[in-house]
Amino acid sequence: MKNFVKSFLKSEGGNFAIIMGLVLTPIVMSAGVAIDYSAFKRMDARMQLSAEAAMLAASKEVVRVREADFADNGVYNKTNAQIVEELNKTFKPFFEANFAAGGYDLLPGQYTLEYIEADNNTKVLVTMNYDTAVMKAFGKNTLQASREMIINLKVQPRNYVIDIVMCIDATGSMQNTLNAVKASAKTFNTDLRQEMGVGAESEKLKIRIRPMFYRDWEEGQQYKNAMVTYNAQLAQYNIDYAAYEASLGGGGGSGAPSVNQELRDDLEEDWEDSDWYYKDGSKWKEATKSWHSRTHKRVKYKKKWYYLESIEALNEWLDGVLGEDTAGGGSSPLPEPTPPTKPINKALTMFDDFIDLDPNESSGDTREDQNLTFETFLGSTSASGGADLPEAAGACMNEAIRSEWFDNQSAEAKEYFNVPSGDVIIKEYDEVPAQSYTKITPIPVVVFWSDAAINSLQKSRDYISATTPTTYPELHTLWQGVRPSSETPPPAPAPVGNASDPLIDQDFKIMIRFGPEYSSGWNTVHDWEKVHYGGSLSTGNTQAVKVIAKEILRAVPDLLRVGS
Repeated sequence: MKNFVKSFLKSEGGNFAIIMGLVLTPIVMSAGVAIDYSAFKRMDARMQLSAEAAMLAASKEVVRVREADFADNGVYNKTNAQIVEELNKTFKPFFEANFAAGGYDLLPGQYTLEYIEADNNTKVLVTMNYDTAVMKAFGKNTLQASREMIINLKVQPRNYVIDIVMCIDATGSMQNTLNAVKASAKTFNTDLRQEMGVGAESEKLKIRIRPMFYRDWEEGQQYKNAMVTYNAQLAQYNIDYAAYEASLGGGGGSGAPSVNQELRDDLEEDWEDSDWYYKDGSKWKEATKSWHSRTHKRVKYKKKWYYLESIEALNEWLDGVLGEDTAGGGSSPLPEPTPPTKPINKALTMFDDFIDLDPNESSGDTREDQNLTFETFLGSTSASGGADLPEAAGACMNEAIRSEWFDNQSAEAKEYFNVPSGDVIIKEYDEVPAQSYTKITPIPVVVFWSDAAINSLQKSRDYISATTPTTYPELHTLWQGVRPSSETPPPAPAPVGNASDPLIDQDFKIMIRFGPEYSSGWNTVHDWEKVHYGGSLSTGNTQAVKVIAKEILRAVPDLLRVGS
């Protein structure tokens, strides 16, 4: 054996070299491929992780940009090229930073980024080259990895209704505030939308306002006493008017009344039963508020409404329509009684319902009409009274919390926000249902302007608002959406998604106060949940819209997500 080895080593033949060359070449190639492929797969895995994380971050940013774009005017204005530009701004630096964090040096031109589509569904292709180490000797310089992703950039529908109750102290020291809130009324809707970054024409947001003025409990006491007198006068008026009506007629001869006389009688009865109206520009409007003029009542004749100031005006008009010969009855020996004037509760003058600054088209109202109504109410009161302190803020807070807040399940909501017939309506943070849905989220806001403390809650209950809780814990419970156990809940079912018989939505409610930071009563309210001190009365007079917008955006940070 020893001799055989020596003989083999001394051999000058080429068979061994050839055999060794044939054996070692595939072994080295296999080892090189294994080394390069293993490193390539590690790079590929890191690339895919970095690409997915970068695409997630980029898609969120682009959705935010598109939401703001849509909120501006209700239209997506950005082109695909602009969407790609926005994607690049976030994707590239995010991808490169994540890739480098894995211990890789990213060389210039090592990867390419291609946006195949850029719309609601955006398709992205990332391609990266790996420079081989060993395989290069065998003619394979690079290996290529790619990752194709489809990201949904569709904006989720979100709609919001902002209901704002304004409680405004109207005592003698508050005239500057009354002037300020009136001056801001005409552009309040536009200004609030601008401060929140929502376009003036966006129909994904509805803003409603309910203004109230309040003063001292003594004025509530005066009103309560005046109502006793008024009710007695009204009862006597009804008796006197019945006697006046009974004294009419009788001068037209015997026999049954003519058809025209029956029509005249019916129209007179209709006029008596009619509500009062007043003319606002070219439109007749019902005088539902205490400050509205009560000038005319109306009757319907041949499918058309006619507005007349008195029975005498009605008969004069009928003389022209039906003929004087049917007037009948002659004159009454009794004078027509004058109805008593109902007193105004200056302790708490409230607009009965919310003024819809973004009215539904079917309502027949316009933004201009509603802005004028809002401005007119705010200009209807001058600062007066205030000889005693504190003021009647507790009664206003009670009435504000009990407002008829927007019902997102209503026909009005479905019409304004164009809810598809088969959709379930939910609000922000509700559990997402399995079926198709639309989000309509009410945001209830109560805002106070006052330079004084809160008065005795007991006096508020006795003289101003009979449902006012008499202790701060009870008032706080009301703010928490729980009706006092002593009260009977209303018969209407509670809005969907809330606790039984809620008074105010608990998820998004906000209370803001302008005035002295520390004051009796307010010191207690200040510690309640979702109550914010907005600043001094001067701040409230000049910066109220900015402060309200800031608190709303803080409560609902996704407010700009108003896509379709």
